[in-house]
Amino acid sequence: MVRTRLTPPTFDRGASLPTVTYLLLVTALSGFLFAAPHGSPTPLLGLAWSGLLVALAAGALRVEGVALRSLFPSLRAFGAAVAVVAAFWAAYNVAAAGLATAGVVGFEPALSRVVAHPAPYLAALLSSFVLTALPEELLFRGYFQQKAISLAGGDSRRAVIGGVAVVAVLFAVFHLPRWFIASGHGVSAALGTRLFGLFLAGLAYGGVYALTGNLWVVALFHATMNQPPFIVTVDIPSDLHLVAGVVEYAGILAVVVLAVRLTGVGDGESVWAREWH
Repeated sequence: MVRTRLTPPTFDRGASLPTVTYLLLVTALSGFLFAAPHGSPTPLLGLAWSGLLVALAAGALRVEGVALRSLFPSLRAFGAAVAVVAAFWAAYNVAAAGLATAGVVGFEPALSRVVAHPAPYLAALLSSFVLTALPEELLFRGYFQQKAISLAGGDSRRAVIGGVAVVAVLFAVFHLPRWFIASGHGVSAALGTRLFGLFLAGLAYGGVYALTGNLWVVALFHATMNQPPFIVTVDIPSDLHLVAGVVEYAGILAVVVLAVRLTGVGDGESVWAREWH
């Protein structure tokens, strides 16, 4: 089943530890971007960055008295996660093919690079999953989100929704060094749009994790959104990126809710079965 452990761990520390961890994270990211300000980082630097994310998460969890291993579901849960993510992208590709056939701007009835060059795509997807999505989700959803929910009370829908929203903000702000240092952009309306889009992504990933407790499924969604497996050519105009993002993230949550309902409940009480207080 896609839903695994829903009972959050018990944390031993207060709000100072996640605050310090987050500040260290943003400071370290700024340093990495100054070291490689243009283009993609070298493989060695990328590996070092992913290792740092895992180390920050593992260190914070150790101080909190939580075992890192406890956040990783079983291989069976990984198989369920793959099935859910595959179902989402199958539906997305059917919709994309229909839009391409109808001549909608941004969708072309021509095979994508994923189909033309599957091996490089799969290598990039695996790299995105292992080096970016999984370490980020371990830290943001596995630690920061569960810690925020715990600080907010931990046993109510209000605490869960508040925790998801707060960490979605932190997730968006986390990308500011890349905007200013790596991309060289300044303060503009585009920055607001970018931050809002990242906030929506954080809400979607946080919602998936709150609904399932499955780190695999949220990391797979994160990785595939970074490397979309489109069969037809998709090039959505920049002024429609935010609209497309809203539709995509709503679709992700809809597929996950359906999967949870169809496959049953794992350990713990559903988020929506809890009291609001």
